[in-house]
Amino acid sequence: MQLLILRHGDADLGGPDQCRQLSALGREQVHRQALRHYQEISAVEVVVSSPYVRAVQTTEIVTQATAVKSIEWLDDLAPHGSLRRVETFLQQHQASNVLLVSHLPLVDMLIDYLTGETVNSMGTASLASLSMDYPAQGMATLHWNHYVD
Repeated sequence: MQLLILRHGDADLGGPDQCRQLSALGREQVHRQALRHYQEISAVEVVVSSPYVRAVQTTEIVTQATAVKSIEWLDDLAPHGSLRRVETFLQQHQASNVLLVSHLPLVDMLIDYLTGETVNSMGTASLASLSMDYPAQGMATLHWNHYVD
């Protein structure tokens, strides 16, 4: 499985966490990252996103910039979602090339969980590339983690 993990772009402060929207900077960050990694993202079969507003907006920008059409929503991609339920979701999914859109602290914890490393840190609109024969704890290789320019 090829797995891309994208943290949402910069978000406005205030209001309930699930309703926070991307800032103008955040929209720009996500768009730049999508263009920078157009080829990798275009190979994605499905985008799976947190239902929080800023993640939904990030997903919309990425899919519009790359023409990826298949989108699913997963509550466990929220900031404090379950690593084990994300792992189970990936194990049961038929796609071999997936993009997850999520939040801190989940994105850092998920990369650490899948790779067995503990040094990963995702800034806003960061995109990480992992691969694994089977999506399970300690089975992934982290190829890169790119911050937006």
